[in-house]
Amino acid sequence: MNHLAHFFLAGEDPGLLVGGFLGDYVKGRLKGERGASIEAGIVLHRAIDAYTDQHPVTRKSQARFEPRFRRFSGIMTDIIYDHFLAANWHAYHSTDLQGFSDKTFETLLAHREHLPTPAFQTCERMQATNSLFSYQNPEFVDRSFHYLCRRLRRANPLDQGYDEFLQHKCGLYEDFVQFFPELVSFCRGRISELQRQQLVIK
Repeated sequence: MNHLAHFFLAGEDPGLLVGGFLGDYVKGRLKGERGASIEAGIVLHRAIDAYTDQHPVTRKSQARFEPRFRRFSGIMTDIIYDHFLAANWHAYHSTDLQGFSDKTFETLLAHREHLPTPAFQTCERMQATNSLFSYQNPEFVDRSFHYLCRRLRRANPLDQGYDEFLQHKCGLYEDFVQFFPELVSFCRGRISELQRQQLVIK
C-alpha cells in the first residue's frame, strides 16, 4: 500500500502514524532508538506490506496488467489502491480527506526529529502539493506513474501505465473493494495486540 493507506491504517496513535511513514525509510533491525510506539508503527508498516504482497486479491490485480508491466505491477497496484481509497474516502473515514491530510502532516512535522532528511523532504513536498487530497483524482495515478518512471534507474514502461489503469479500472476497483476490508481487519488485530503490550494508545 502507498502513503494514504498506511496513514489511514495507523488509526489514532501518532507514533503508529509516524512509524507508518518511516517504514519506507528505515531498514533492518530496530534497536529502540525512536521510541516504542514509532517502532511499532514501522513493524506494522512492514506487516501491512507483507500481507498485501501475499494476498491473492492483490496478486489478481497485478495479473491484470500486460506482461511488460508485471515487474512493476506491485508499485502500480499500491498507487491505484490509494487512489480508490481517496476517491471513496467517505465510505471508510468519518473525517473529510482534507481534514485528515492536515492532521497527518501536523503530526509528522511535530515529530520531525525522528524523520531522516529524505523522509522530511518528502513530507514537506507532499504537504506543499496537498498530495493526499489529490489522490482522489485519476490524474494522480498518471502523475505518479510518470514520476516513478523518471525515478527508477532501470528502463521501465510506467509512463504508459495510465492507459493500462484505465483499461482495467473496473476490475481493479472490484479487487480493492474486496481486499481493503480484509486489510483493515488484519491491522485492527495487530494494533489490538500492540495495545495489550502497552506499546500504543487505545
